[in-house]
Amino acid sequence: MKKTTLLLLLLSLVTVCEAQNKYCLSYLDYLTDTWFPLEQLRFEYRSGNRSLWWGGSNFKPRTGDKKTDKLLKKKARFIMYNDSLYVNCREMKVEGNVLGNWYSSAMAYDRGRFLFIALSTNARSNTAGAAFMFGLIGGAIAASTNNDNYQCYVLSPTSAEDAFVEPIDEKFMLKLLEGHDDLLAEYKAASKEQNCYSPNVVIPILKKLGLVK
Repeated sequence: MKKTTLLLLLLSLVTVCEAQNKYCLSYLDYLTDTWFPLEQLRFEYRSGNRSLWWGGSNFKPRTGDKKTDKLLKKKARFIMYNDSLYVNCREMKVEGNVLGNWYSSAMAYDRGRFLFIALSTNARSNTAGAAFMFGLIGGAIAASTNNDNYQCYVLSPTSAEDAFVEPIDEKFMLKLLEGHDDLLAEYKAASKEQNCYSPNVVIPILKKLGLVK
């Protein structure tokens, strides 16, 4: 009897886990909790530094079905995978630069916005950054394994289909930390050791502000 009960419990847990894999096609779908289930889903990690906070925009979804994989690549905006949220960087641009070809792990920020990590706009000014963006081999690995080549971004949906993407740079942080003298001092001290826009500098401050968990 105990074995049967345990087996049923395990099966129910598996069912719950499978149900957590899903996607949505627009920002409005996410905000209205409109999702489409995915029976099979796994993520391939593209070349990059997995020691980075959330891995950068290097997560490639795979379902085993070519039609579904194409939909996830080109049309889906968000994927929920084992309770983790992933945002598609393919349509996102900052200063004319697409932020990536794949997905980045994302966190709820505030007021319906999202925080995610992708290659920094500063990194794209050199050959390594350009090679990474266009999928070329030369220089891509060197860029993607350096944490200083990554940056945090805030995604703010402006309509059902469009969103504004803002890089978290020094200007963003200085304004955010107005009135938080202790955290401002901490941020400035950390910025002397790493780039002021590095996720390793920015995210601990955002956590202390309660903006991300």
